[in-house]
Amino acid sequence: MTKRQAFYKSDKWEHLIQTLRFERMQPDGTIICEHCGKPIVSKYDCIAHHVTELTEENVDDVMISLNPENIQLVHFRCHNEIHKRFGYAGKISKQVFIVYGSPCSGKTTWVDSVADTNDLILDIDRLWGAVRSGSCGAFEKPDALKAIVFDLRDCILDDIRTRRGKWQNAYVVGGYPMIAERERLQDRIGAEKLIFIDTPEDVCMERAARKSPAWCEYVTDWFDRFSA
Repeated sequence: MTKRQAFYKSDKWEHLIQTLRFERMQPDGTIICEHCGKPIVSKYDCIAHHVTELTEENVDDVMISLNPENIQLVHFRCHNEIHKRFGYAGKISKQVFIVYGSPCSGKTTWVDSVADTNDLILDIDRLWGAVRSGSCGAFEKPDALKAIVFDLRDCILDDIRTRRGKWQNAYVVGGYPMIAERERLQDRIGAEKLIFIDTPEDVCMERAARKSPAWCEYVTDWFDRFSA
């Protein structure tokens, strides 16, 4: 783990961001993006951006890393645009994000809305769609294919861990209800951030009911096992 990755997992960073979100919150509970000027509706879509880029060399300088005047709160997609516009992508290491939440919470939809053309997305549901027969239902997960799907997942996770390829950002999308599971994965692949798509259970259940009874069971099981 790099010094910069360790900093983003530190209590002092989390405390500062919580304070800034509270101080910059509007009366209606939203935060205004300091890049595009539009409201940031969801907490998981709010990213703290260092105006002076945080690097391995300056991460210990609190006037850069922990200075509120050097930190903007922006949409996740705006953050990606900022890095592209100012050429940060060529100077900083590849960034990895773990996006987790209940089935039918909207994880894939959100990632698709923020990812760019050259970003890598590892989505377990899409792996299922790539290997199952066309005669299967759209949401079926045959037991006979589990080993293949998990092998594919682990192969791509190893590529992410070693930063193999020319991608810039990688998004690892999955349920990951247990905190220990999430932390092991974060350490394994050196992820910058865990992003929780915190859609309420009743909304997830409503969406699942449109798919199949099995998906309602997936949602119930996820919330039963979830640890914050």
